Amino acid sequence: MTAKYETLWQALKQQIVGLDLPGLTDETIRLQSFPANFSDHRLLSGAFLCPADEQEGDAGTNQSSDIGYGFSFTMLQKANSQLGQSQLSSLLAWREAVRRHFHHQSPLASSGCYRCTVESTEAIVPGAWAKQYDASTLIIRCWVLE
Repeated sequence: MTAKYETLWQALKQQIVGLDLPGLTDETIRLQSFPANFSDHRLLSGAFLCPADEQEGDAGTNQSSDIGYGFSFTMLQKANSQLGQSQLSSLLAWREAVRRHFHHQSPLASSGCYRCTVESTEAIVPGAWAKQYDASTLIIRCWVLE
């Protein structure tokens, strides 16, 4: 039996690929345990989709069985350590499109997710910038009844 996390993980990737964002394809979105860009398979532009923490819904009527499965979506592109706006155009466009598609929407209803929420993190990850990458992470949370 496939775990709910795995089902949602695959469905999320397919939804993001379906957005047809330039540079985010089936090949450039990697499903990994954590967002690490290993030198043997270095990704110059794309994203990592990784499991994050689960959350339980707020206490109240019919809320105790709501579970929010979290996924970190870390988008990255090779950078040149410049601090200009032009460097970030595709990264910020990806971030906006993914947030718009998932936040308070239910695109994964067929996978058992009745609602998605998107949580912001740092728009630019400083540690990645120091390694010549622009990176940005969102947390996509898929809410299911259990």
